[in-house]
Amino acid sequence: MDKNKILEQQKIKAAKLKEKRELEERIVRAKIRKGGWEGFRLYIHGVFENVYGRAFEEYWYHELIIRVLWNVIAGKEKRVIIELAPRFAKTELTVRQFISYVQGIMDFVKNQYFTYGAELTEDTSVDVKTIMKSEYYKDLFPRKKFSEDQNKKANWKLTDGSEYFGTSIGGAATGKGSHITVIDDSLKANDADSKAEKDNAWKFIKNSVFTRLENGGSVINIMQRLAEDDATGRFIKEQGVKNHIGGNLATNDGIWTLITLPLITEEDITYEYEDFKYFRPAGEILPNRNYKTHEEIELLKRGVSKKEFEKQYNQNVTVAETGHFKKEDITYIADIDLPEQNFYILVDNAESTKDGADDRAIACEGWSVNEENIEMCVIMDGKRGKWDVYGTARQLIEMMIKFPDAAVWIEEAGGGITLIVVLKKELLIENTKRRTKGKPPIKNGINGFKPPREISKQAKIKDYMTAPHEQHQIKIYKGCDIDFVKQYTKELLRFDPAKKQQTDNCIDAVSSGWLVAIPKKTIIKEVKKVAKRHKPKKSGKWRGV
Repeated sequence: MDKNKILEQQKIKAAKLKEKRELEERIVRAKIRKGGWEGFRLYIHGVFENVYGRAFEEYWYHELIIRVLWNVIAGKEKRVIIELAPRFAKTELTVRQFISYVQGIMDFVKNQYFTYGAELTEDTSVDVKTIMKSEYYKDLFPRKKFSEDQNKKANWKLTDGSEYFGTSIGGAATGKGSHITVIDDSLKANDADSKAEKDNAWKFIKNSVFTRLENGGSVINIMQRLAEDDATGRFIKEQGVKNHIGGNLATNDGIWTLITLPLITEEDITYEYEDFKYFRPAGEILPNRNYKTHEEIELLKRGVSKKEFEKQYNQNVTVAETGHFKKEDITYIADIDLPEQNFYILVDNAESTKDGADDRAIACEGWSVNEENIEMCVIMDGKRGKWDVYGTARQLIEMMIKFPDAAVWIEEAGGGITLIVVLKKELLIENTKRRTKGKPPIKNGINGFKPPREISKQAKIKDYMTAPHEQHQIKIYKGCDIDFVKQYTKELLRFDPAKKQQTDNCIDAVSSGWLVAIPKKTIIKEVKKVAKRHKPKKSGKWRGV
């Protein structure tokens, strides 16, 4: 073939490829400008490639964070907490990328940014500004231009009326308003044990951050956990959680959407948000560039201490053992020592009936009274999990099959009445199937009971279970479900009667037995003594006869 013809074909091919790339780039830019979480995600990739000169290493949890942050822009989320370990790009995503995107995609928006140190605040603010002054950003948002009247490192205005203001915790914020505020690590790790520093940060947040919000304004709080009473802890305690993604805090009447991302999972966790779902099995490492193996994590624990690792990297600031219930008072019982018992199946419904809202727990207990009139409760079996009302009914039916003599008792609060109705219907369906297979029907009684109004759940657990555990009247059957026993033990040792919000699903289910159970009295059979009959000796010959 002619050389010139080949060269011509190559030019045509190169031109088509260039045209294709340009078309793809125009489509991407159009999606970024249109918005949506996918547009925000494309923007992040674009900034990394065109401004930073490297690829964005995206992991599964980035999509979750991006979705939630977009909903802040869309007005669906007003209060967001993200718990994530240090060096996991939380500032990159929620400050540099998010705030620069907000200023590009929204008109007349006011942003504020607060962190613990003035130098860190200024450095991060300069990074945001660097993105916005890049050619890539100008091409995306050509109308966005800095105002000459106010154009400082951490305090600027745009010609469309948008504003940005950054300062440290404790800095002056008088007269500044905000539509979206980001609080980034309000406390230094070294100050985690200082009550004065924690109180000062909290006072500033309440008096200077929230009072600066415009009508309908939003707050995003990002940090690694440092103490139970750090800013995140106080937000949760005072204002509550409406949606705990990756955790099991009570979610009945709060205002915060809380994302918890431990470096390594202690138990199975399902992350659900809108149509996003991700399952983390126990022991899974959160993907990252620094700690990829369990050996590397063990080295990290030795370097920072196990306590600090649990707080900063696993977002676990709960005291491992409060001392109210003691480990030595958790006792077990084997088959050979089991007395005659009346059996009861108890249910903790959780606060919400929404699918996946909070753990539900089911406990099967055996109750007896010995010859000295001392009660004993044996935790025979148990289950816990994030089930909807039909899933809970299914779990109950399986427990009823295993313990056919056990009466089911369901607390009528927290969706209990709905559960009773669904369970009875599901039981009719199950018994129809069993009949066709020639199996006997399930006959366990199903009952509802009203929770005691005069005492709280915490008081119920404390009052009903403290003395019995100390006197070893509560025992765990050695054949009980291992996962339930592990969770029950963890909840028991961490239980604090003064705390309203704590994980107590399993121990709450067990404590309900004291409201409904009637122990079975040990019957001592008297053995009547029967006089032995002596058989008459047979006559024999006398000596000499």
